[in-house]
Amino acid sequence: MPSNQMVFLLVDLVLIAVAARLLGRLAVRLGQPAVIGEIAAGIIAGPTILGAHLSGMVFPQDVRSYLSAFANVGVMIFMFLAGLEIDRGSFNGNRRTVASVSLSAYFVPFALGCAVALVALSRYHNGNRLTFALFIGCALAVTAFPVLARILLDRGLMGTRIGQLSLASAAIDDILAWTVLALVIGFARPGVSNQWRLLLFVPLVAAMWWLVRPLLVRASRSTAATSDNTMIFLAVSGALLWGAATEWIGLHLIFGAFLFGVIFPRTHRPVVETGAQLLSSVFLPAFFVVAGLQVDLGSLDRAGIVELLAVLLTALVGKLGGTYFAARATGIAPREAGALASLMNTRGLTELIILNIGLTTGLIGVQLYSIMVVMALVTTAMTSPLLRLFGVTSEVRHLPAPAVAQTRLAS
Repeated sequence: MPSNQMVFLLVDLVLIAVAARLLGRLAVRLGQPAVIGEIAAGIIAGPTILGAHLSGMVFPQDVRSYLSAFANVGVMIFMFLAGLEIDRGSFNGNRRTVASVSLSAYFVPFALGCAVALVALSRYHNGNRLTFALFIGCALAVTAFPVLARILLDRGLMGTRIGQLSLASAAIDDILAWTVLALVIGFARPGVSNQWRLLLFVPLVAAMWWLVRPLLVRASRSTAATSDNTMIFLAVSGALLWGAATEWIGLHLIFGAFLFGVIFPRTHRPVVETGAQLLSSVFLPAFFVVAGLQVDLGSLDRAGIVELLAVLLTALVGKLGGTYFAARATGIAPREAGALASLMNTRGLTELIILNIGLTTGLIGVQLYSIMVVMALVTTAMTSPLLRLFGVTSEVRHLPAPAVAQTRLAS
């Protein structure tokens, strides 16, 4: 790497980290998840705010490929943490409610997303209407599990019934989202001669569960009395290695990292999370800028604004309606059902990752990508106001843990 590129890369990484931290804190002060400010930092760095010329000067084209490499590392660590957050025992109890809510919260917006793709967004498909429609369905159906967990923690709802239901339902939604997206991406990627590699996905998952998981459990027990650094090393190395494996077979690198997080032992979870989050905090902000550099809202015409409204309406009706009516059908009170729907409507960074995959694989273009990013920001920002509307007050975060567990939604 030439010296001038190295200088720009190092300075840009610092600028990115500072901007993401400052705007993230500002978002928290405004009652929003930090990810809202971090995504906004990426959009500000792009042509929408800075303009194409100034954005290109601050983030030169020959440096962006290096930023993308850092971004991919950050995303893999993030996806590992998302998989690690999934409690495999959280599906016990309330199984009927969790199953009904999660399936409805995913497939209702998925179906509506496919429909709006074929009707309102038809000018954006690149010839393969089915793959395009399925991808839009995936993008509208996702729930950001890690962002949801952070909202529950910040509001003191983690130990409540509604918190546990939303976490379990979002976990199933995450698994459904990545499974369906894996199928869509597998068939959409070019290179027919290498499509046979997709057949390795099932043996890969089986090997992770039946071979790698027992070895990790044994390693976690053997290191229980010694240094935790070994488990952090295994976590990060494994996430990168399995991310590379799923990238090689024709999927995206996020799938391997996510699955590795799901199978990783929970015995050293606090230490592993701390180490991985530290690494992610260094690299992940680069993803926001790489994603934000692609957003150009100045290119939206009148038709684009109408399409934005159509996408936003579809996303809200699908996720809020699908969750609410499924929750009511299982006997959940109206306000609790509304709060659950509000939580499941959170999209955040997970949505941005899916959209970035669609952009890099050619499933969507820059204008539709920009529309979908705005949808992700709006729906995530709506979570806190909707929770207040349904009686979830911020005072609950100040209660001690035993009291939080007994707290019900305000009537």
